[in-house]
Amino acid sequence: MMSPNNWIPSTKSLQRPLRLSDSTKSINVSISIDEQNCLIARALDDDVNEVVSKLTAAGRQVIRKQITRMLRLTERDEKDVRDFQNIHQQAKQKGFGRLFRSPSLFEDIVKSILLCNSSWTKTLSMARALCKLQPELIKDDDNDSNSSKPKSVENFPTSRELTNLMNKDLMRELRNNLGYRADYILKFARKIERGQLNIQFLEEAPWEQVYKLLMKNKGFGPFVCANVLACIGFYHKVPTDTETIRHLQEAHSMKSNRKTVGKDVKEVYDQYAPFQSLAYCGCRSQLKQLKKVTFIEDINSKKTIKKAKFINQFVIVCMLDTLIYTYKPNQP
Repeated sequence: MMSPNNWIPSTKSLQRPLRLSDSTKSINVSISIDEQNCLIARALDDDVNEVVSKLTAAGRQVIRKQITRMLRLTERDEKDVRDFQNIHQQAKQKGFGRLFRSPSLFEDIVKSILLCNSSWTKTLSMARALCKLQPELIKDDDNDSNSSKPKSVENFPTSRELTNLMNKDLMRELRNNLGYRADYILKFARKIERGQLNIQFLEEAPWEQVYKLLMKNKGFGPFVCANVLACIGFYHKVPTDTETIRHLQEAHSMKSNRKTVGKDVKEVYDQYAPFQSLAYCGCRSQLKQLKKVTFIEDINSKKTIKKAKFINQFVIVCMLDTLIYTYKPNQP
């Protein structure tokens, strides 16, 4: 998985830092499913008292919102899963219907740029470099020279943190790690912070309008924009690259190439409209027919993560002061 996400196979848990209510501080969180099929999110810190002091009611609410976005647990997401599985019975049998995403759309957008025209190893390296740089961006943005502040958690940088980057050495490090993508990402971050682009609007506007707005930005081609649309929850466009061509050749015995891939994708996946890219991700992953296993596809990693036993309903209960997230889906 791309940093700062970290899948721990031994505990079947997802760990990563999430933002607190003031957005400048983060706390490491572990998300897992326990023996009673309850989704549990806990803060990770050696000092429990320190964790409890950080987790105000507002902090819990902000982290809950981020987890809800990552795992697509809103009513809209539940409806999308039902609608998709109604037209894709194989996905229903396998418990597939959600694409894992980031706690913020900005992180999804940047990672989509990192994926474009890059090897997977290089993409992982670039994401890791951004996370390692993030604590330095906070220092660079902080006018308070008080050195008594606690050590920052390495999280994915926000648009504000990148926009306020003024240190020449850090700017050089960013460009060395990201290459030409650094300028694309910085320019997009500045547009957000200067009010030239409302990123919240992208999550609420019709998909056609979102696609057109994204395509106006330098570095945002069809592949990046289709990935971003899927992260938002618009599955109308399949992101096409060499992996798509290879998939069509191997899974569908098509003589696909760069010139025909767009037409070929439509031929195979338009039957699942408006969930074309969701069907593509499920097919590409070649999900095994395991009756009681659910998979969440990480659109940013091109891999499928085996998460936990599949259940139609599960209840998330509140346990101890370090619990952050409670959730109970609507009963069918």
